[in-house]
Amino acid sequence: MKNLTGKVAVVTGGGSGIGRATCLALAREGVSVAVCDVLAEAAKETVALIVGAGGSASVHVADVSSEDAVREMYASVLAEHGVVDILVNNAGIINSSPSRETDLDAYRLVLGINLWGPIYGTTVFLPHLLSRPEAHLVNVSSYAGLMGMPEMVPYSTSKFGIRGFTEALQMEFHKTSLGITAVYPGATKTGLMSNSPTMPESMKDAFTKNLMASKSATTPEQVAAAIVVAIKKRRRRVLGGTDTKGVDAATRLLAGLYPTVMAPALKKMLNDVFNV
Repeated sequence: MKNLTGKVAVVTGGGSGIGRATCLALAREGVSVAVCDVLAEAAKETVALIVGAGGSASVHVADVSSEDAVREMYASVLAEHGVVDILVNNAGIINSSPSRETDLDAYRLVLGINLWGPIYGTTVFLPHLLSRPEAHLVNVSSYAGLMGMPEMVPYSTSKFGIRGFTEALQMEFHKTSLGITAVYPGATKTGLMSNSPTMPESMKDAFTKNLMASKSATTPEQVAAAIVVAIKKRRRRVLGGTDTKGVDAATRLLAGLYPTVMAPALKKMLNDVFNV
């Protein structure tokens, strides 16, 4: 899929952050983008940016944690565009709290959006994608899907789930016309934490302030650019940022030892970020 002009892409969580940046990056390549988000106004803002730059885009409102909503989204996208060539399962939320203070509702909420969202999206769109001459599926995980993060257990669980889900699909469809990419962003300057429904406001503010001031954090545009390259070159993995590359190397080198070796450093990082 070296030339994306004229293709149609569906991007969930397209109203902000990495999702919006990916919508804009694809549109610049000549892709018609179905911008999907649970927040209608956010999706409309992304579409306005695309159309204002001379691109083509449509708004689709959906809660990806609902199978029925994803099926309705699929129907509305096909009604609008006729075909789908690219699916980017990006919508997600984050949580951070000690496990002893994390109730099951937090697990249900995070897993519903972060893991069931990509499962529903992939399952619903897969037959259509496989019918296309060439197509591409992108599932956005996190460096928390490479290394378990303390006090982010539901989030890490969901992102490890995406990793296993995506790698299994890659094994199954490696000889087909469907390319499949797993994306592992690290610390990225988005509103993911500030928009989290599971986080206390004080923690949101502290985290967001430190994140936006970070010189090492990646921008959504950098991750989006890497996603576009992965689609064009049929790459299976995208490691976003030096922190993700470091996490990937540590888990490979330390193997079963990394939870013990890395725990103090990760705890210090969380303490620094949240000013605990």
